[in-house]
Parts: sequence; C-alpha cells; structure tokens
Amino acid sequence: MDLGLPGRILISQTVEFTASLQLSDEYFIRIESPFVLESHGKSVAVSPEDGAPETFEPLGELVGQSITECNVGSAGSLTVTFESGARLVVEPDDSYEAWTVTGPGGMMTVCMPGGELAIWGAEAAE
Repeated sequence: MDLGLPGRILISQTVEFTASLQLSDEYFIRIESPFVLESHGKSVAVSPEDGAPETFEPLGELVGQSITECNVGSAGSLTVTFESGARLVVEPDDSYEAWTVTGPGGMMTVCMPGGELAIWGAEAAE
C-alpha cells in the first residue's frame, strides 16, 4: 500500500502520550502504541505513553531526514525507513489504534485494533 511517504522530510516530532511526526507536504504520522526504533545498529523499544524521555532522543535525530521507504505489512505493521537507514517499526495493537498516517485531500489510514486498516481518501487506496 502506497501511503505517499517516500521523499517526505521529517520536519518535527513531539511525544506526549503519542508520538507525532510532522512531515513535509502536509503529511503526518501519529503513533499511539509501543514501537521499535532501529538506529546506529541498536534497536530500542519505545512507548509513547510511558517511555523515558531519553528513549526518544534517536527519534529527534531523524528530524530533517527524508523517508526512503514505507511498508504496511499484511497484518497491519508500519515500517518507515529514513535516509540514514534508521527505521521505525510499529506493530498492530490488540486493543488500540496503533498508528495513523494522514495527508492532503483528507487522506487517512488508521491501523485499527487487531491490525485491520481503515482507509479514507483516494490517495490512500492507490
């Protein structure tokens, strides 16, 4: 599934019970469940709800980088790869919406509890 993220640049990130990533061209990623950040040969499990602030430092290092690849797995996982080779991996959550990607024109893709995807907007269906 093409979410339109490759080539977008991470402009800013905030973490307050969710990880919110603002991308260029009016795209956003919101992560509401624990995720894995792979960077510099390390893999760190991060929880937006209760993670220690220092666990999010590698996420801040990605600001200014372009996304080179984005994959949505058949079970609802989201993998976003940045130009440095760093990757965000968000698995579906059994009880909550794990992640949401929004874009221009009302495009929205949500990983529903259990991994089913809810898709709005023509761009998301391409």
